[in-house]
Amino acid sequence: MRLVTSILCIAIMSTALSGCIWDEDGPPILFSECPSSWHVEFFDLSNNDFNSWDGIVEFTDSDGNTEVLESFSSNKKYVTLDDSLTWSLKYTFFEGDIGFIVGDTVYGGDNRDGESGTIELDLVRKFADDTDNEEPISFNRCPNNWHIKFVDQSNDDFGSWGGEVVFYEADNDEETYSFEDFSSEMKYVTLEDSKVWKMRYTFYESDIGFVYNGKSYGLDNEYGDSGEITIDLR
Repeated sequence: MRLVTSILCIAIMSTALSGCIWDEDGPPILFSECPSSWHVEFFDLSNNDFNSWDGIVEFTDSDGNTEVLESFSSNKKYVTLDDSLTWSLKYTFFEGDIGFIVGDTVYGGDNRDGESGTIELDLVRKFADDTDNEEPISFNRCPNNWHIKFVDQSNDDFGSWGGEVVFYEADNDEETYSFEDFSSEMKYVTLEDSKVWKMRYTFYESDIGFVYNGKSYGLDNEYGDSGEITIDLR
C-alpha cells in the first residue's frame, strides 16, 4: 500500500495544481485543486479561491497516523484518502462561512468562532464528471475534456473576464447561449459533440482572449474587438 501511495503522490504532484502530504510516519492523503475524484471538499463561501481556510482539521487513519492542516489555501480544496483505511476528521472553525462537504453532507458554513467537532468519515468518492447538466454547453474551472479555454493574462484566477461570448449551433442561430463578465469558474468550456458550433466574441479588455484547437485569439485587443469562429465537433 505504501508503494502504491508513493506512486500516486508522484503522479499527482506532476501537475501544477496538485499536492500530496505523505511520509512513512503519516497517513496517505492526496490534495488537489482540480481532481478527477475526491472524498472531502473544503469551501469558503466568501472566496472560492481562498488563500487561507481559517480553521484546523485533523485527519486520523485506522493505523493511528494523524495529519493536521490549518490556514491552508484552495490548492488543498479537494482531499482523497486511502479507501483501504477508516478515517476520522476533527475540525475547528475560526471563520463563519467556511466548512467542508463529505458525500452529500455539508458541515459548517454558518459557524460560531471556535466551533468544533469530530466525525467518522464515510468514504463516498465524488467524481468531477458526475453531473445532471442537460445543457449542450458546460463550464469548469478544471481542464477536463475542454474545447475552449478563456484566458486573462493579468489574472489566471480572474473574477471577471471582460468580454462577451455567444454560442449557437451553425444551423440554428435563433437559439443562442450568451455569457459575459464571468469568472475563472467558467474558464474551460465543453460543447456537445457531433455538432458544428459558432462562437461570437467581443473583447472589452486588452489582455483577455481564448484558446481553441491550439490557437490563441485576442490577448492584445482594442476595446470592442470582435469576431466569430467555427467549432466543428463532427
